[in-house]
Amino acid sequence: MNQLVRFGDQIARFSPVDILLADVAVRVQLTPTEYMTAVRHYEVMGEWIDRPGSPLRGRVENFYPQGGFSTGSTVSSHDDRSEFDLDAMAQVDWDRNIDPETALSTLHEAIAGDPGSRYHDKSERKTRCTQIQYDGMHLDVTPSILLPEHRAKTSFIFHSKPSDPSVRKETLFANPYGLADWFNGRTIADEAFGQFFERKSLDYDRALLSEMKADTSPVPPQLPAYRKSPQVVCLQLIKRWRNIAYARRHKGMRLPPSVLLTYYVGLHTGGTRSLTDELIHHVDRIIETIGAAEACGLLIEEYNPRCDQDELTDRWPGDRRNQQVFLGELMDFAADLRKLKTGMPIAEMRKTLERLFGEKPAGDAIAAFTKQYADDNETGKGLYIPGKGAIPALGALAAPSYARPMPKTTPFGD
Repeated sequence: MNQLVRFGDQIARFSPVDILLADVAVRVQLTPTEYMTAVRHYEVMGEWIDRPGSPLRGRVENFYPQGGFSTGSTVSSHDDRSEFDLDAMAQVDWDRNIDPETALSTLHEAIAGDPGSRYHDKSERKTRCTQIQYDGMHLDVTPSILLPEHRAKTSFIFHSKPSDPSVRKETLFANPYGLADWFNGRTIADEAFGQFFERKSLDYDRALLSEMKADTSPVPPQLPAYRKSPQVVCLQLIKRWRNIAYARRHKGMRLPPSVLLTYYVGLHTGGTRSLTDELIHHVDRIIETIGAAEACGLLIEEYNPRCDQDELTDRWPGDRRNQQVFLGELMDFAADLRKLKTGMPIAEMRKTLERLFGEKPAGDAIAAFTKQYADDNETGKGLYIPGKGAIPALGALAAPSYARPMPKTTPFGD
């Protein structure tokens, strides 16, 4: 049986705003080409640092992804001048008392290689990693030492800034693998939503692939995995919104880290909600947490649930100003989401979505949605109301009398 038919009744209850937010999310995740390119860069780098002649030859015990690739929440770049990022941990067979600067500089030497080698001019040393620049993306590789007496993948990482002797060198606990595993275990499977989102993603990717040149290598349709939970999609939308908000209004300020957003979304899972309500729920919970700290004149302080010594807020917010700016942006975000849920003219809805998530994904989502419902109205099946200029926020329990039921397989299936 077609799975979308099986879940047709549930899918039919998705509101127009749920559909639009899902369409935006489809458009802000990595394209098949971006995904496959990122995977290729990641795999090659794991081999490169262990190549003959590398100072890490024979000492790399493990090389694994962290961050968005571990949770399925990586988002694409939001304009032609920005990049998406991939994060990896290089677990090295070192003595745990190694000097932090020695660890970081040795990894950098292994990646950069000699002048003229493939990554020499693409590598930049950071305080905790080496960043490799590619076309449209970058890869951050963090050296680590496994601490086997602790929970799986708990490690030491290092902090050093040789260009500024006043910055203290540090050896720090970290377990990004544990945080991702914790998050993945707390997200709630919703088969109807998962089937719906997967179909939308694959349909969108097929459209992209059909526009590629004939000599472009085909991408397997099952990559990346698209059957996502509503919580993962919410995390992607929050990360995209953050990127847009800071690029437009707070250039130069440190972004609230993705690892902290991942923690907050994972912390507040539970219950069954529409995608719109789920997104509002998570934004509200972050507002409550930061607002409570701000009301007491304190900075938020959060730790990895799989490693008590791994502080997720050790470099952000850093001061009250950063915290206040993010809190103000979150409150505006929540207000806009509630306006979308209530309903507004299509032109205003488009402007709101563009302001939150970027012009292209929002504009394309609105265009696809209105075209679908305009087509459906020719047969009397759509929820879009011609001549009204507005999309009502229709829910499972409160559909207005003029709204006809949505066909089970339109616009979601065969």
